[in-house]
Amino acid sequence: MTAPGGTVQEDRRAAVRLVAAIVVVALAVNWMLLAVLDLEDNDGAAPIIAMFGVPALASALVIQIIMTRLGERKNVPAPVLWLMLAVLPLGTLLGFVVAILREPDYFIGDESPWMLVWVPIFICVGVLLGALVWFFFVFPIAGLIRLVPMIRRGEAAPTAMIMPLIFLSLGVVSVVGGLSVSSGEIGRRAEAQLIAAFFGLPGTYEVVWEPGLWIVRAIVLAIVLAVAIPAVADKRRRGRRAVVGAA
Repeated sequence: MTAPGGTVQEDRRAAVRLVAAIVVVALAVNWMLLAVLDLEDNDGAAPIIAMFGVPALASALVIQIIMTRLGERKNVPAPVLWLMLAVLPLGTLLGFVVAILREPDYFIGDESPWMLVWVPIFICVGVLLGALVWFFFVFPIAGLIRLVPMIRRGEAAPTAMIMPLIFLSLGVVSVVGGLSVSSGEIGRRAEAQLIAAFFGLPGTYEVVWEPGLWIVRAIVLAIVLAVAIPAVADKRRRGRRAVVGAA
């Protein structure tokens, strides 16, 4: 027989092991990017991915584990916090130390060594970005994976997939739109330039990838139609019911 709370404890231990595996894989990928690949290749994509992409994706996956496998209270075990808030950022930072020693001119160059202070800050930002990656990508994808068999069994309507698809589409729009346009501005001015680029209005922006901009426009149009068509259909049904009721 399982002791009271034994199942909960086993689930927590399984979650910790899964988080540890995610962190180990993330650190292995980062160390490969920083210690093996050419850091100057593809305009320095490897260090950027190591600082932002890999920590953000690992953090997003861990958030999904916390939300789905640690019970309703979402009590996060201390090892999970240590793995995410200490092991992942510090392990990534050690990878950057190796990379800096390997190619100091790439990281320092003509700039002051104090510029290296930004490296740990950016790594922490990457971990925090995991919340956005989870909300716009991991969460809706997990929802779609859960909904597909439910729809097949008749336990959910196909329209239940609309909201996860909308969230996923918004995430794709944010990424593709950001890669397609260089605004040359920050803050609200950058947002205004992105909107101007979307509508083809004149501005200080520069279109880096024209097909990406059309992909964004197509996705936004699909989102509008996905929301508008059911709303119009529902309004028409209510109008018919009102007419039948009045008759």
